[in-house]
Amino acid sequence: MSDYRGIGVLGGSFNPVHNGHVFLAEYVRETCRLERVLMIPTGVHPFSTKRKNVPPGIHRLNMIELAIEGIPGVEASDIEIKKEEPSYTYVTLTELREIYGEETPIHFIVGTDELMTLEKWYCADKIVQEFGLIVGVRPHFEKDRIMEKVRVMEEEHSAKIMLVDLPAPDVSSTQVREALMKGEDAAGMISERVLAYIRENGLYRPEVT
Repeated sequence: MSDYRGIGVLGGSFNPVHNGHVFLAEYVRETCRLERVLMIPTGVHPFSTKRKNVPPGIHRLNMIELAIEGIPGVEASDIEIKKEEPSYTYVTLTELREIYGEETPIHFIVGTDELMTLEKWYCADKIVQEFGLIVGVRPHFEKDRIMEKVRVMEEEHSAKIMLVDLPAPDVSSTQVREALMKGEDAAGMISERVLAYIRENGLYRPEVT
């Protein structure tokens, strides 16, 4: 694995960013020996432009920067939130390839749920053909299902896929939002800096629906 280099791309709404996101970025970077991992909050979501409880992109970017402060090789990127049009993963990956050069391998980091539905994404075949996939596998997920999916993608699209077993327990942004909106303690799920930012900016308040 010592020759596995390049840049990892971890995208999502990060609504809000939580400890699971940060662990995934840091763990994959170290395990796959990547130069860096970019955490990219979605700007305008292609499937829903009227989602509720989604703070402006600048807030989500700021929270990521606070969450990863002091972690080497993990960075936040505003490449999607500064756009007015919907963000598509293939377009973002292509733009990053132009920025970092053809010689720099770019790997798209996904979870098992995303892997199983990836064929529904815009230009999904080009994503798996032109960029490497790194799949974070949680302990509870059925490994046989993943391996079959990987086999099909490799045979049909010549996909380059690496599986990384994740020891960390599941944490979801939905859990964090629900806890915050109920006034419950979410300190174990998100960093103290992010929690302070949320409070200072009045995000995820109970009255917001």
